[in-house]
Amino acid sequence: MPRHLASESPSGFQRVAAPCPYFGTCGGCAIQDLSYEDQLALKRDRLQRALAVLGPLPALELIGLEEPWRYRNKAEFTFGEREGRMVLGYHQARSFSRIVDLEDCLLMPAPAMAATRTVLDLARKTGLPAYHPRTHQGFFRYLVVRYSHATQTMLLCLMTAPGAREAVEDLAREVMARHPEVTSVYWGVTNKLADVAVPDELQRLCGAVDLEDQLGPFRLRLHPMSFLQASSVQAARMYERLSQALAAVSPSVAWDLYCGVGLVGFYLSRCARQVYAIDSEPRHVESAERNASLNGIQNVSFRVGCVETLLQDKRFWLQEAKPDVIAVDPPRAGLHPRALSSILAARPVRIAYFSCNVQSLVRDLGMLLRSFPRYRVAETTAFDMFPQTNHVETFVLLERSA
Repeated sequence: MPRHLASESPSGFQRVAAPCPYFGTCGGCAIQDLSYEDQLALKRDRLQRALAVLGPLPALELIGLEEPWRYRNKAEFTFGEREGRMVLGYHQARSFSRIVDLEDCLLMPAPAMAATRTVLDLARKTGLPAYHPRTHQGFFRYLVVRYSHATQTMLLCLMTAPGAREAVEDLAREVMARHPEVTSVYWGVTNKLADVAVPDELQRLCGAVDLEDQLGPFRLRLHPMSFLQASSVQAARMYERLSQALAAVSPSVAWDLYCGVGLVGFYLSRCARQVYAIDSEPRHVESAERNASLNGIQNVSFRVGCVETLLQDKRFWLQEAKPDVIAVDPPRAGLHPRALSSILAARPVRIAYFSCNVQSLVRDLGMLLRSFPRYRVAETTAFDMFPQTNHVETFVLLERSA
């Protein structure tokens, strides 16, 4: 059973020795020096204080992980240089250009880190330099690692500046030869000046097209850029909570806004006659459609486009596709004002809101609680999707009261 947070005050935290030798230098983890129970207490206290501006709310429940280490299913590492030697890891805390060379990351599965170190070793042997974000010179930029806890396999995506295809192909073949659990290697090419691991071009070099994974009852095939919550265990719990909360309404029609690989829509498909899912990224929708087919799901219809733009077609969305329930999982910035207006115009009986950013969550909830039709918060549950860090995922269920 998951650990449920007790109601004690967060005062008197028990400081512990952080097990990671990079703690304090690496910008990845911020609260490793607290016991896990105190990490949960700290997060609960912060959430309660942030939500307090909305007035009296149901008691907040925070669900932790039984094993708060090696839980991540994806990581994005950055290449850099220190003392004339190529390194690969996370950004140093409060630094734009310095990279911490990680022998290990205790949030990632050990096989994934072993493959990561092999990629670095092979990259060094090419003689090609790491990319420098200030000079915009160099070749190796990022390594994205996706790991399936269900199948214990992984997909790698190496991102570089243009050129040197032969060197990258040789590296891909060698890393797959050394690590049989690596089932795919992709190559992403980018000219972007911004420090974001998103390629302009993407091609598969070796192995399978997708990474095979499983979340709850659903099989998944994941692309290098697919969005999935960091902890598959917590994500399954969160979506089951969603399913239970909305199934009670016996919805005929449901909306899944910002659908990603389609998982929320899949869970909704078990209780709704028809689900309409929207995402702005064509790759996400393509992946979601493949995953729906893989699971034999036929009552989810996917749309590509910005939520705030597509929902402006009121003739369709407020008539044929008028929802009983709506689930939203927006980016960190929260809901666009036009999206919020369209949700209110649809007058769903229940709204499920997932958020990784409490500031935008509070802003949007304030609008939903003050606008017409009136909504009230029926449930607030937080899931510790990111142990050892300051982040938490929050699920809020709203019910229409007028």
